[in-house]
Amino acid sequence: MAPKGFRIAKYDVDLSHLETHILQMLHMTRDAFVVACEALIERDIGKAEQVAGNDDRIDDLEAEINHNASDLIMRYQPIANDLRKILASIRVAADLERIGDTAESIARKVITNRDHSFPRIGRLEVLAELVCSRFNGLIEAYEAHNVANAEDIRLYDVEIDAVYVACFAEILAMMESNPAFVRHGAQFLSIAKSFERVGDRLTNVAEQILFEVGGQTKFDRRPRASVS
Repeated sequence: MAPKGFRIAKYDVDLSHLETHILQMLHMTRDAFVVACEALIERDIGKAEQVAGNDDRIDDLEAEINHNASDLIMRYQPIANDLRKILASIRVAADLERIGDTAESIARKVITNRDHSFPRIGRLEVLAELVCSRFNGLIEAYEAHNVANAEDIRLYDVEIDAVYVACFAEILAMMESNPAFVRHGAQFLSIAKSFERVGDRLTNVAEQILFEVGGQTKFDRRPRASVS
């Protein structure tokens, strides 16, 4: 058996590595999502292929985080703050992996439709920019363990919902006025919904900051906009 001092030092190192991997995954997923949005707006096939080709790296990092978190729990049986950090890491990694999947899906839609030209959809671009901005704010909140900023991200998710509703209406109007756009318009509706869901996942991560730092487990129901 290793001396007690060695065990504690190794535990601290392993816990630090877990946090480093979460930050790495945050940046990697943010970058993939931003580039996917740029590929969509700019119709840039090169950027789309870059995102589609790198998704496995995000999946691999999630698997490594889950393995390391499980190993920490089994080896050291952490309690209180450390246990919350480990549990939050597992949950955050799951949401980030799904955002990575969304980025890949958007990129593949760009690749599939490389031979088609589409009109610009102003509110879709606004929605993409807003979600990317919130992602940047989330990383800052996570790095600083800033509860106030995390709570702002959670509360202002309604702004993303509102832009999504306006975007949905804009795309529907384009489909109604141009029957040739209907099939591709349906794909843009799906992309807009994907952006809205990324906003929800960013909110989930913000709630994990609140859980990790302060142990908060119950949250008021967030107001939501609706397309109906």
